[in-house]
Amino acid sequence: MAGSTRLAQGQGYTVSDNQLTLTAAALTRLVGSRAYGTNATIEARYSGELPWQIYVTTYDSPVLSDATGSTSGLTLPTQYRGDQLATMEATYADGSNAGPVHWSPYQELNVSFSPDYSGNGLLLTSDFLNALRDHTQARLVFHFWSGATVTYHVTKNARAVTGTVV
Repeated sequence: MAGSTRLAQGQGYTVSDNQLTLTAAALTRLVGSRAYGTNATIEARYSGELPWQIYVTTYDSPVLSDATGSTSGLTLPTQYRGDQLATMEATYADGSNAGPVHWSPYQELNVSFSPDYSGNGLLLTSDFLNALRDHTQARLVFHFWSGATVTYHVTKNARAVTGTVV
C-alpha cells in the first residue's frame, strides 16, 4: 500500500523469489513533485509477518557552510536537502579520537552533536567543543543515511571556535 492506495501486483510492482521491484510508473507517481524528503511511504505486507514501512525519499548530498562561535555551542549552517544525519566521527591529524567519547571516533548523538532539520543547522554541543584540544584542528566526518559524507574542520582557540568545510 502507498497511503490508502493499493498497488496492484504486475502493474505497480512485481515479486520474484524474495525480491520486491516497483515499476517506474509507480515510483513516478509516488515521488510526485520530487520535493526533498519523504515523498511516500509504502507498506509491504507478507503473510504472517508485521508490515514493513518503505520510505520513498528524494535527496541530494547535504551542504554545510563555514561557521564561527564559542565553546558554548556552534551551529553549522546545513542544507540537508532531504537527507538525514546518521552519525559523526571526530579525529585529530595524528589519528587520535577527538571529543568527549575518547575510545571511539564516533560521537554520541544529542550529546556531542544534534541535527536541527527545520532550522537548517547542525549543533556541535558545548560538551563536544570543550573536550577538544586548544589550537588543534579536529577533523569531523558527518555520515548521512544516503551514504553521503561531508568532511568539516573545527579549531578551538580558548573559547573561540571556527568551523570550515573541507
